[in-house]
Amino acid sequence: MEPSSQLQSTVGPALVSRLARAAGELDAPSKFALLCIFLGWFLVDTFVVTLGSLQHGVRFFDISAVIADPTRLFFGVQGVSHRLVFGSFCILCLLAPLLPHVRGGRAAWLSYTAPLVLMVICAALLYWRTSSDLFAAPANAGATAGSLIKFANSLVQRGSDLVSRHVSIGVGGYLALIACIVLALRGIRRFRDPPP
Repeated sequence: MEPSSQLQSTVGPALVSRLARAAGELDAPSKFALLCIFLGWFLVDTFVVTLGSLQHGVRFFDISAVIADPTRLFFGVQGVSHRLVFGSFCILCLLAPLLPHVRGGRAAWLSYTAPLVLMVICAALLYWRTSSDLFAAPANAGATAGSLIKFANSLVQRGSDLVSRHVSIGVGGYLALIACIVLALRGIRRFRDPPP
């Protein structure tokens, strides 16, 4: 029986070689789309905040921190926990299109849609988070407290409308979205193709 360290050393290279072989089987447009998604998610700003002459960018792999606290869009993202966890999840979504080349089956081609699904879910969560009420009225709140909370929410909503004029989608957002759509369409087309 092999020691566990020797077993792990044989599993690691085998997995890496299978992934490298699967990456070699990708067609050129899919490889280019994955490269563009990687650039758009990790190296180029997805959102750009402009306040006068100051500009601040937020990349896609930081979007989980912005969803958790939308004010981080303006004040920057501190800490590494959001980046490590969500960045790892982004890498898994980028590796998902290798699945049909590692395992067979028509349904595996739907893994090409993983990056697009991630972007759509993040956009929906960010929209929901920024458009919902910031302050919730407690169940036992009286009429005065309820009116005060309603007034605070309307004040914050007006302020966020003003602030949203200073936020725009950056080059990374457009680049990644277009590449995700191209990749998803290629996967869906391969899924719909009749089996050989």
